[in-house]
Amino acid sequence: MKPFLALIFFLIVPATLAAQGRAPDGWNIGVIIATDSNPYIGQSADVVPIPLISYRSGPLSIGTNGLGYRFIQTGPWDVTVAARPRFSGLISTDGALLDGIDRQVTGDLALEARYDIGVYYASFDLRQEFTGEHDGQELRFGVGTRTRVGRVGLDLGAGAFWQNDDLSRYIWGVSPSETAIGRPAYAPGDVIVPYVSLRARLPLSGNWSLLGTVRVDFLNSDISSSPIIEDDQLFSGALGISYSF
Repeated sequence: MKPFLALIFFLIVPATLAAQGRAPDGWNIGVIIATDSNPYIGQSADVVPIPLISYRSGPLSIGTNGLGYRFIQTGPWDVTVAARPRFSGLISTDGALLDGIDRQVTGDLALEARYDIGVYYASFDLRQEFTGEHDGQELRFGVGTRTRVGRVGLDLGAGAFWQNDDLSRYIWGVSPSETAIGRPAYAPGDVIVPYVSLRARLPLSGNWSLLGTVRVDFLNSDISSSPIIEDDQLFSGALGISYSF
């Protein structure tokens, strides 16, 4: 899986599946076609099919985006503890400009809170890497509103995520052991990345739904100054179909 197509899947798609409120119990399976503008130097956009698999039973959820347990569901509040995989570093590279750079799939322990009031919501996530690869931390905050246009449910959101120095260096930077001619060591430090997104769900016949999402992440100058980054925006999108039962 290409590195930022994985980012689409593990950041955008789970939210798309729940775009119309709390996810119901049962299975959800499907597939999406994902693409992005890949900001790494020398990398081109790609299009990749990605499977969707998730299961929820009461407070417990499990799927390709990890394992979660919702221990608070009181009025507008949902609070979940979870273990989530992170695929947003470089997993594989194409071309000489990134030769010698490698990243591993890592895991985060997460505390995820969501507050719904009417058609509006706010979310807050705190994440800590637990697999010993970089010891990074991340905070995510988002707000959004849900509406309908005919039969199409829409979710318009915006927010930002903060990454500490350890995580930002792992994703966007160059470690001393990865230096090469024209590629000095680089650490962005703590970074904040704002984003805007639009998600959609169109119910089809039976339990089928058509899913869509587009998102833009705005990479600040500390990130775009990295010798392995050549863009200051990340555009991503996905279109898919899912079946719930």
